[in-house]
Amino acid sequence: MRSSVIALLTDLGAKDYFVGAMKGTILSVNPDAKIVDLTHEVPKYDVRGAALILLQAAKAFPAGTIFVTVVDPGVGTERKCVLLKTKNGLFFIAPDNGVLTFVAEQLGVAELCEITNRELMMPEISPTFHGRDIMAPVAAHLSLDFKSSEVGPKLKRIKRLKLPRPVATKTKLLGSVVSVDDFGNLATNIDGPTISKFAKLGELLAVRVAKRVLTAKFARTFGEVGFGEYLCYVGSSGMLELAKNMGNLANELKVKIGSELSIQKVV
Repeated sequence: MRSSVIALLTDLGAKDYFVGAMKGTILSVNPDAKIVDLTHEVPKYDVRGAALILLQAAKAFPAGTIFVTVVDPGVGTERKCVLLKTKNGLFFIAPDNGVLTFVAEQLGVAELCEITNRELMMPEISPTFHGRDIMAPVAAHLSLDFKSSEVGPKLKRIKRLKLPRPVATKTKLLGSVVSVDDFGNLATNIDGPTISKFAKLGELLAVRVAKRVLTAKFARTFGEVGFGEYLCYVGSSGMLELAKNMGNLANELKVKIGSELSIQKVV
């Protein structure tokens, strides 16, 4: 039997009724559903950021979990709502706007359907709140062991985001900032194996980002540098991150997602 766990990821925040209404819709269909809040503080309209968060969070959940992602600047347009099942048995309900890119790439696609079955949705559908009226009730029905094929016809593909790839030479790494967490740490598109081939733990690196050049230690964790010192490390996402120990690097640099960076060894 499919898991009754439904995990929610949105940019809807906590001030309004939106998240509560989604939960109410789920519980109206399945009163025994176990609802988990991944986060509702994704930066507004940040589809790429949501895609990264979704992938990292999903890795911690058991097979059968149903994820509902509502970061949906195209709500009410011709964009589709989709259901994707990964090869490890997780289910993802989301708008087809690229937010499932990294889940599909790293976890693999076992099934993919467009959500069209009107009987699984709310009687009235708002053109501006498909999270409540389409995605939440479909997730609740799936948690009651409805088959994936019942939500609608199969799809061949979903929309994919294009994530810039890092460039590595013997003397330099070129990458970009792909997300910023609540501590102000900067996650990059440089993966752990790439930085580990370029530098050894404990080495000092010159990181150029946002018109600044920082001297950062390539460390395993924050406690290996002093208060207020810069470091780069492979984070829990498996990607290289930049930080200021006990400080907010994003605020200090006024850095934006997509900002380019370069890394060289300190001679």
